[in-house]
Amino acid sequence: MKRGSFVSSAPRVLLVDDDPIMRELAYEKLTAAHYRVSTAENGVDALAILKSDGADLVISDLEMPLMDGFELTRAIRAERAIAQIPVIVITASDYADAVDRAFAAGATSFLAKPINWTLFNQAVKFVLRASNDQRALRLARDQAEAGAKYKDGLMSVMSHELRTPLNAIIGFGQLLGERFAQQNDPLHKEYADYIIDGGKRLLNTISDMLLASDAGSGPIAIAEADTTVGDIIAAARTISAAVVATAQTQVVETVQDANLTINCDQRLVARALSKLIENAAKFSPRGAKIIIGAALTKKGDLALMVKDAGPGIAPDQLKQVLAPFAQSDMSLKRSEQGLGLGLPLAGAIARAHGAQLKMNSTVGLGTRAVIVLPAHRMRSPAARGARNAA
Repeated sequence: MKRGSFVSSAPRVLLVDDDPIMRELAYEKLTAAHYRVSTAENGVDALAILKSDGADLVISDLEMPLMDGFELTRAIRAERAIAQIPVIVITASDYADAVDRAFAAGATSFLAKPINWTLFNQAVKFVLRASNDQRALRLARDQAEAGAKYKDGLMSVMSHELRTPLNAIIGFGQLLGERFAQQNDPLHKEYADYIIDGGKRLLNTISDMLLASDAGSGPIAIAEADTTVGDIIAAARTISAAVVATAQTQVVETVQDANLTINCDQRLVARALSKLIENAAKFSPRGAKIIIGAALTKKGDLALMVKDAGPGIAPDQLKQVLAPFAQSDMSLKRSEQGLGLGLPLAGAIARAHGAQLKMNSTVGLGTRAVIVLPAHRMRSPAARGARNAA
């Protein structure tokens, strides 16, 4: 049997009970509180009503013929279209585990017989309010996920679309620079160099944004291969050379063994190391030394270190500088360019390798950043010899 009130904007409640007196009493209480009420005598009829018309709340007895309240609750949770409807179960069972079984089936709340009618509507109101709050949270979550997916997709497409014209600008800029150099025209050669430098910086920024987008979607994909510590450091210094030159800082290497072999994505690890070097150069005084170190730890891990003599970072700001699009307010050079992606990208690349980015800093004395690559990525001399012999 299906009944309902005429208040179209009120929440819809489906009342399920095989006891006609209980149905009538609950129906009167709910309609008096201006709910739209439908009724059913068993779980089979109730499920048919839900699939056809839906509801904002189900109030169901546990003990019914054909389909009891346990089965009805499980059936509701199994149907995607109605799975989020809250279910209040009513029980007169003397078994202590009845409520536990109901919650295990997916019940939202319960009422015990005999019903306290004074509190009945309050219980209904509370469950409906909680359900509305959860619905709002789910909507906000879905909107946030959709927005993040759209942002990542747009960033990826734009990054790829911008790379082609930028490569053309850089390439033709280099051709113009060579032509002006041959014509002994230093002024126009300088203009061409500005074009090349601007194009490269923009291309690097776009690459950082794309990598940040990939990191935000999950672990960064890496192309593993054996390489040496010396090759990684050389590549990192090449990438960061322009920033180091502009900052007029000096880079000093203290490498335990440049021929140490490690299995990793050389391009990405060098990029992460270059980010640490660039960050150190940007925030160090002119003429300051930046130390690049590489050594094995006692555990056999490889530590790649960059140490500067800059203003340092306050302890409460260390976590902040590791967040995307954030920069610590380092007073010596706060006006430095950058998206604030350097350290977060270095951390993301480290995590993709099962490594860690560790930082410690003292205000006024500088900052020390270390990428610690795990020992299992190191290749022993014996293993290298065996591969070379093969």
